[in-house]
Amino acid sequence: MSRKWLVAGGGISGLAAAQALQESGGDYLLLERCPAVGGLTRTTQVEDFCFDYTGHFLHLRRFPSPSQIPHAHLNDDDWETVERKSYFFAGGRLVDAPIQYHLGELPDELRKECETSYDERPAAGGKIEGFREFIVSGFGQAVADRFLIPQNEKTMATPLSRLSIGAVKRFFPQPDERRIRAGFANEAVETAEYNSTFWYPKRGGIDVLTRGLAQGLKSVATNEEIIGIDLERRMVTTSAGRSVEWENMLPSIPLKALCKLTRDPQLMAAAEQLSHSSTISFNFGVRGKLPGALKDAHWVYVPDRDIPFYRFGCYSNISPAMCSNGYNAVYVEVGVPGEDIDRTDIASKLQTDVIAALEKLGWVKSEDIVCTVAHVIRCAYVHHTPERDQLVRDILSRLNAAGIHPIGRYGLWDYVGMEDSISSALTTVEALTG
Repeated sequence: MSRKWLVAGGGISGLAAAQALQESGGDYLLLERCPAVGGLTRTTQVEDFCFDYTGHFLHLRRFPSPSQIPHAHLNDDDWETVERKSYFFAGGRLVDAPIQYHLGELPDELRKECETSYDERPAAGGKIEGFREFIVSGFGQAVADRFLIPQNEKTMATPLSRLSIGAVKRFFPQPDERRIRAGFANEAVETAEYNSTFWYPKRGGIDVLTRGLAQGLKSVATNEEIIGIDLERRMVTTSAGRSVEWENMLPSIPLKALCKLTRDPQLMAAAEQLSHSSTISFNFGVRGKLPGALKDAHWVYVPDRDIPFYRFGCYSNISPAMCSNGYNAVYVEVGVPGEDIDRTDIASKLQTDVIAALEKLGWVKSEDIVCTVAHVIRCAYVHHTPERDQLVRDILSRLNAAGIHPIGRYGLWDYVGMEDSISSALTTVEALTG
């Protein structure tokens, strides 16, 4: 069979692309390897608990509200605007995030160490490209070593010395000296960060977004994985045993995996130089109340390297409908090098370590855990290494020549949010159909 448009992957960018194509009358087919569409923007229901694949909160810049997202069929009345309540676990206590603007909340000795280090920080010489250098020059060695470097290395599961700052800069609180010094004096100056407010469904989890984007689509095949791509013939083979030819393919599957499917030596060699981290999100249904310090926390960053997870979050502090009264729906995220994720014992071993750490912290007791769901995210954070930009340009050039136009966070191998992923799909469709 043949289609003018083949959408490869049914995450939010693939769904948005399919919606735009359907509206324009395009002859399309969307293939999704899983039993349901949604990709990582899905919600699992276990008994009375709802767990997203991990913490997915909608930050909007282009669109004023969820109802304004094209083709998403959303109603603003089904969403809450939430003011972020996030913290760092530092110095044995919870400190308001971003920690670099609230250092006066640290124990005195630790605060003084950080302030002295900030005063003695090296002068930035020229344009700073490295992630680690950006942190040290902007916030001082103590803040870097104690909090910001370990936090981000745990998240990215790689040394920051490998990474560039460019792509993540808009997501990272900037080294604003006025705000940093005010924070040391416990006179924090609050201004809007990209995630200081966000949208979240009143009930049903982030799957509400996925269901809206999937609504009315007429040409979707689930449980059908692309297992081979013939660039010359512009044809894919699938796990269902069929071949599908395309004029234009819009893949949102991870760029590295896409290149391997082509068996093209040039693309495979380039893809081998791309790297990423994986995340295992452990979701727990917990009986009873959380400790007082966590009673309103949406999420907590955990830079301590002796604690296995980099973030703890509570869905039910954001949306009480995520569980029954008297319970909490929580999650913790553990970063894993991408090459390690398929070790057969890694999730079970980490789960034991995670629960032990939660008990030691006094945040969750093992006897209060009534259900557990582990979500394995094989491609979580792509690594913006110095060579990444040129590699991606070269890969996209070769793919575009074969009518393949990647979209979304992972298709474009980028560090972006949900809104950006949707927008990239819509922009690509518009450019190709206009």
